[in-house]
Amino acid sequence: MKSECLSVFFGIAVLTLLTSCGSSKGVLTGDFTEFDDQFDGAKLELSYYDRSLEERVLLGSGVVENGKLSMNISFDEEVPIFAWVSFKYEVSDQSREMVRRVIVEEHANYTVEILDPENFWYRVDSDGTYAKIFVPPKQDEIRQHELRLKHSNLVQQFHADSSNNTAPTEQDSSTPTDSEPSVHAAILDWENMSCADYAAELELFQDRERFREPPAETDEIREVRQELQDLFERMYTQRTQEILDTSSDPIEQLLTLEFSFGLDWEQRIPILEELSEKLPSEVVEKRVTPRLDDLIEFQKKHQANEALRLGTIIPSIEVTLLDQSVVPLSSILQENRVVVLGVWDNYCQWCIEAFERYREFYSRYEKLGFEVVSLSFEYDRADWEEKSKELDLPWINAYAPDGYDGKISTLYGIQYPRANYVLDSEGCILKRDLTPNELLDFLGARLDS
Repeated sequence: MKSECLSVFFGIAVLTLLTSCGSSKGVLTGDFTEFDDQFDGAKLELSYYDRSLEERVLLGSGVVENGKLSMNISFDEEVPIFAWVSFKYEVSDQSREMVRRVIVEEHANYTVEILDPENFWYRVDSDGTYAKIFVPPKQDEIRQHELRLKHSNLVQQFHADSSNNTAPTEQDSSTPTDSEPSVHAAILDWENMSCADYAAELELFQDRERFREPPAETDEIREVRQELQDLFERMYTQRTQEILDTSSDPIEQLLTLEFSFGLDWEQRIPILEELSEKLPSEVVEKRVTPRLDDLIEFQKKHQANEALRLGTIIPSIEVTLLDQSVVPLSSILQENRVVVLGVWDNYCQWCIEAFERYREFYSRYEKLGFEVVSLSFEYDRADWEEKSKELDLPWINAYAPDGYDGKISTLYGIQYPRANYVLDSEGCILKRDLTPNELLDFLGARLDS
C-alpha cells in the first residue's frame, strides 16, 4: 500500500512539475556517416495530432547534412504525448518514407539509428523517463524486421509459384468445387423450422474465423507468421499488460492506453474513468474524455451488434438506392426466399472480392428466390455512386446515409464493413458473416433441395 501511494505521489509530482514548466526543449540526432552520403538531404519531422484542434502539430524538423542530423524539439504540452517521427528521403528518383512512434517529454533526447539501409528500417531510442519505457530492445526490433522481410518474401514466392503452376480450366464457377463442403451445406427440414430454431447453430460457429476464406499458404509461411505474432505479443501486448498491472503512475497509465495494441474496450473504460479522477481537468478534457466517449459509443454499438444473433429478427430499416428512392428492407425480404445483406464501403477490398464471387452464382440462384442487398456505409454519397458505376453490381445496391455515424449503423452496431446477414422472407437471421463458399453451400442446401 505504501509503495502504491508513493508511486501515485511520484506520478502526480512529475505531472505538476511538467505542468509548471511551459515550453521544453529536446534534441533528435542521428549519425549516418557509415552509409556515406546515402541519406544526405533526407528530411525528418516530429509531429503529433491534436484532437481538439483536429490538425497536425509540428514539433521540429531537420535535414541530414554530411551524414549527420541534429534537430531541436519544441514542446509545450502539459504531459508527455505520443508523436510521430517521419523519415523521408529520395532514392533513384523515388521518395521513401517511414514513420515511427515516440513519446515526447521534457528534456528528453532522441537518437535515430538505421538498422537496415537497403530496406530502410530504423529505430528511435530515447533517454526520457517515459519515452524509454516503450522503446523495444534493439535485438527484438531487428528480429521483428527480419521476420517481416522473410514472411513477405515467402508469400511473394508462393504466389509466383502458384501462378506458374496454375493452368486455366473450363469449370462452371457457379457450382461448388471438390473441396470439403462446410457445415452450411447441411439440408434441414426448412419448412418445419421456426426462426428460433436457427439459434442452435450460433454455439457451433461463434468462435470460428469470420468472413474471409482461410489463406492458402505453406507450412513455412505459417511458422514465420506465428513467430512474428508471438514476438509482437511479447514486445507490445504483454508489455502493455505488465505496465497496467504494476503501475500506479497516472501519466504512465495514460501513455500506455494511448500506445497499446490489442487492449479491448472493456479493459480501457474503467482505467480511463479512474484516470479522469487523478489527472488535471485540462488533461482529462483533452486526452481522457474524448477517448472515453469514443469507447462508450463503441460499447453501445458492440452491444447492438451482439444482439443481432442467429434466430432473431433483424430490425427494420429503409435503404436508399442509386435513383434516390427509399425502399424498406422488409419489402425486399417479402419478395425473396433468401436475402444476403452485405455491408461494405469503397475501401473494403475483402467485401469487393466477396461481391465478385457472388457475381459468379447470383444469376443461378436469383431464379430460385435469392437476392443480394449490398449496403454501403461510405460517408460520401458521390464516392459511393462513382464506385457503384465502376463495379456495376447486378443486384440491389443501396446506401446508408451518414455512413458509420448514421441511424442504420447505430441500430445494427456496424463499425466495420466486413459483415453480412443471411435473412429469410420474414427477416429472420439464418446465418451471419459467411464466406462466399459458405454462402454457396447454404444456397445449395436451402434453394436446390
